[in-house]
Amino acid sequence: MNYNYRRTAFLSPILCIFLAAQLSSSIPARAEPLKIKTEQQMVEDLLKPSGLDVSNPVAVFAAVFEALPDKVTVYPTESYYYFTFPHRGIIYAGNMRFDAFDQFDGKVHFAYNPEYALWRKAEEPTYKKLGAGEGVKVVQVDKFTYTITFKGKTVEFDIPDMSNVKPKEGIIRADETYLGPIWDESGVRFFLLFNNTAKTFLYLLNDDPKMDLYEPSDLSPDLTVGNRTSFSFLKDKLVPERQILIGVFAGNTQVNNYFDGPFDQLPDNYIEGNKLRDAILKLVPDVKDKVDRYGSLPDGAERFAITSYKYYEDVRDLKPIIDCAAKNNEPAQYYACFDIQQDENSGPPSEITQSDASKDSNAPQKPN
Repeated sequence: MNYNYRRTAFLSPILCIFLAAQLSSSIPARAEPLKIKTEQQMVEDLLKPSGLDVSNPVAVFAAVFEALPDKVTVYPTESYYYFTFPHRGIIYAGNMRFDAFDQFDGKVHFAYNPEYALWRKAEEPTYKKLGAGEGVKVVQVDKFTYTITFKGKTVEFDIPDMSNVKPKEGIIRADETYLGPIWDESGVRFFLLFNNTAKTFLYLLNDDPKMDLYEPSDLSPDLTVGNRTSFSFLKDKLVPERQILIGVFAGNTQVNNYFDGPFDQLPDNYIEGNKLRDAILKLVPDVKDKVDRYGSLPDGAERFAITSYKYYEDVRDLKPIIDCAAKNNEPAQYYACFDIQQDENSGPPSEITQSDASKDSNAPQKPN
């Protein structure tokens, strides 16, 4: 007699766990929904009627503030919170800033202007420092958290704490001073240091997490160029584990966008004592009685610009730096190759002479 029956398999718990792990590893992880930006959205945003008085910074602040969620993150290390908005057919760009220079005075910097373009003269930004007099309450909860309250609404501004973000052991040479981590507005991270032998600042790539696709260049097997940012890095032959920033596309500096280089996102919240000031004085001793620990003049209107990289029109403009580095092996001569002397019209000079409003107007070229 034949019996037809269903057989039930009883598996051990350990085997079940093993099979579940094997099955889950074969199924692709579910990705976050793709965020897209459409031309339709751009056109319709520009078509929306707007009664905003863009000549009134308090009115613009009110509109921008109302559009913010209750909690935001301020990534750039000079504490700029960037934004853009459409108004009557054009795009405005601006920022709020919690300045380390005066971060305890209960106010926030606010600036905006029409987006910069190469084909027309840049318009001066509208700037105002906002506080209790304008009904804006700014509170520093702790070193990395601020709140702003305006017309009954409160927004929390969180600055990522990068106090423990440091280069791996062996990355910083014995003759160098580590100044701090940088989170640039481009999203790229750097380590800022000063080489005491060559007396030059260096920006090292911190590629964790990876924020760009760095493509090899025909100029040198040791040169890579960021596809998104234009940031160009040369492998350090004396410390092969590190990449030194040697170039930023000049057009990005001319329109003052997110990719104008890290000179305007110094590690203000992480600079220990007078380390930055001491490094600046080794280069320019005659500013000893003029700059503070941030390299700023007493009123904060001007700041020493650390632009130890080339503003290039074409990647081939970087060849002299590459050739210099290739032929020099002594540390003093080798790292001196990265002490870039900027062309007169290629980018910021060795000292910024912009007004506080202009400096705070570090506006993006395109909506972010």
